[in-house]
Amino acid sequence: MIVTQSQDACLNSHGCLVRVERKRLLAHTLKLRREWGDDSGVAKVLMDLSDTNRLMGLHEEGIRLAREALGIFERLGDTVGQAQCLQYLAWLLYDDEQLDAAGETASRAIDLIPEKGYQTLVCDCHRLFGHIYRSKGEREKAIYHYEVALEIASSSNSHGRPFWSHYALAELFLDEDTFDDAHAHVEQAKSHAVNDPYKLGRAMELQAEVWYKQGRLEEARSEALRAVDFYQKFGASRDVEDCRGLLQRIEEETNNPVVSG
Repeated sequence: MIVTQSQDACLNSHGCLVRVERKRLLAHTLKLRREWGDDSGVAKVLMDLSDTNRLMGLHEEGIRLAREALGIFERLGDTVGQAQCLQYLAWLLYDDEQLDAAGETASRAIDLIPEKGYQTLVCDCHRLFGHIYRSKGEREKAIYHYEVALEIASSSNSHGRPFWSHYALAELFLDEDTFDDAHAHVEQAKSHAVNDPYKLGRAMELQAEVWYKQGRLEEARSEALRAVDFYQKFGASRDVEDCRGLLQRIEEETNNPVVSG
């Protein structure tokens, strides 16, 4: 599973209700901003609304809102606002499986980002490029952009971003059964998640996937159980369910091992 831009946000068992309530509050705020004639405020709320819709899987609505916000920023001559909005739009297009449009939009965002002060924005765009090229099967380009994102995240001490870059690289190498590299990036991801039970759970689950593919079933089972425990502490019910699916696959393989040759 490729991780998207805001998946380090709270994903607890009430996440859907939280997003619905957030959308309601943002819609109310948007109405007020429009009444006040605050164009900049309207554009910023539209961006937040677009991202909330993305997290709810409402891509078409999110794209429409992001484009409306972009039009306002263009009219105001706000290049930073345009860059931020283009990045939101690019992630929406990616999640909607419009890969070429997502790449073109992210490129437009990078062209507008100031040279100083907005490195996290550049980092997120490169990680998105990594996802796009990975989805297209273009391995070398994906690795390049993930590594650029990781370099930026590490040098700028950007909260959360080194974890997701290492996580993405670990997934890519796991896809190719390049287990040593996958292990190395999982360990690096864990080192950036020591104070975050949700991220630790994600890294543990990915570690369990690596060991499962290697046939190290007992280690995979133990690590997956640890991941479930961390998810439960965090209240991430959807992730608990996914990890239990992995545990079921491990148990099936344990009880019915595949004989090679």
